[in-house]
Amino acid sequence: MVGLFSFKNNRFRLFAIIGIAALILISASFTAYGYLKSKNAPASSTALDTPALVGRALVKAKKTAEEQDLKIEIDRWVESKVYPKNYIVTQKPLPGRAIEKGTKITVKVSGGARYAENGNKYDGVAFADDVKPLPTPPLQPAGKMEGKVVVIDPGHQRKANLEREPIGPGSTTTKPKVQSGTSGIDSKTPEYKITLAVAEKLKARLESYGVKVIMTRETHDVDISNSQRADVANRNKADLFVRIHADGSTDPEMHGISTLYPAQNSCTAPVCEKSLKAARSVQHSVVKTTWGKDNGTVAREDISGFNWSKVPVILVETGFMSNPKEDALLNAPGYQSKLADGIAKGIADYLREAG
Repeated sequence: MVGLFSFKNNRFRLFAIIGIAALILISASFTAYGYLKSKNAPASSTALDTPALVGRALVKAKKTAEEQDLKIEIDRWVESKVYPKNYIVTQKPLPGRAIEKGTKITVKVSGGARYAENGNKYDGVAFADDVKPLPTPPLQPAGKMEGKVVVIDPGHQRKANLEREPIGPGSTTTKPKVQSGTSGIDSKTPEYKITLAVAEKLKARLESYGVKVIMTRETHDVDISNSQRADVANRNKADLFVRIHADGSTDPEMHGISTLYPAQNSCTAPVCEKSLKAARSVQHSVVKTTWGKDNGTVAREDISGFNWSKVPVILVETGFMSNPKEDALLNAPGYQSKLADGIAKGIADYLREAG
């Protein structure tokens, strides 16, 4: 009796174990099926990645957009030596961004290297009705600028002067008086040519506001040290000293715009706060105008032109000449004009707020 009961007990335990194992396997199977189904399920029927339209003909870009139930809106036509007429120069949202069907993609379109707005004309030829250029209103100053003085320093010069000078009053640390700068990775254009081209356009914008503009140089064949450039701003009691430069890097992928301002030290303490305000205003404006990558504002204590300046001072790094795309842009007069527009607007906003 005891033996039979034990046998039945053991058999019951065996069936119970088998049953539990079966339930575990069934549960695991359903879990795996649910995971695979979820993983392989199609994305929302309205979710898309923004197509890459920059560098494509407007007609083809419109066709691509229509095929994906997207819309294209032309912000404006711009002068461009980089892209042919009727090719897209910039877009928002950027390629690869998640968007929904029906989203509007805003683009700027090339009018060519000699584009100039004249109603609905381009070199005497009318645009098709559906792609006619939108009028671009002239940039307006943010308040009256009469009586304001801005000194513009186009960075570098044709020949470097590697003699050394203190990086600031009383400093034992020295740097070369002035270097020749970087050059374009593809264009081979020297930085000093780009900085003067942008500075000349900036000068014209600011003068149209009523600002008195003084240039540290108007030719490449000069020999002006960084401390001497700052002294031009000091002697003229500039409301702002604006230095124009272009960046370079060993990494060709590096790109974008930044605005430098003086870090606080014994030399720069009186102008730090105003310089930072000017840097933020200009950086915001130039990025908004060019749609360039925003590399922010950066404090620097090792720049001679900052340490010798007794007036608020900033340095705009307009892009990386070591990056093929930005090298091409920086050589394009139309893009140089955009840079000048953005910098001028930022300066005007700063001068208005500074009083």
